[in-house]
Amino acid sequence: MMRIVTDRGQLFANANGQAVIRWNRGARQMNENFDRLQVFIDNTVVRHMDAYVPMRTGILKKSVVLGSRMGSGELVYIAPYAHKRYYSSNSRLNGKRGSKWFHRMWAARKDTIIREVKNYARRLMP
Repeated sequence: MMRIVTDRGQLFANANGQAVIRWNRGARQMNENFDRLQVFIDNTVVRHMDAYVPMRTGILKKSVVLGSRMGSGELVYIAPYAHKRYYSSNSRLNGKRGSKWFHRMWAARKDTIIREVKNYARRLMP
């Protein structure tokens, strides 16, 4: 079994084979800061992606809020037609809205998102 030990904590695999981080004393605050940072990243990506998601009634666009657990690092659109709209080759609508909205948003807004996350991380972690 592989185990990595540092002065901040340990990284190892549990009995189920999942990676576990165990923080040493004082490192708990850092773990909480990482959690806050992931929530910020998820919310920032959703905010920037909003203008790219196809919208007729707004259900698809808002389904990511209901379908995702902010801070998990995974954004899930739960509208029944989300998969079809994402991969449809003819779902390009007005302006920015259309298929493959994450990929198109990331190509256009990546630098802005990275800058926002870095600024937040600097405030959060001294």
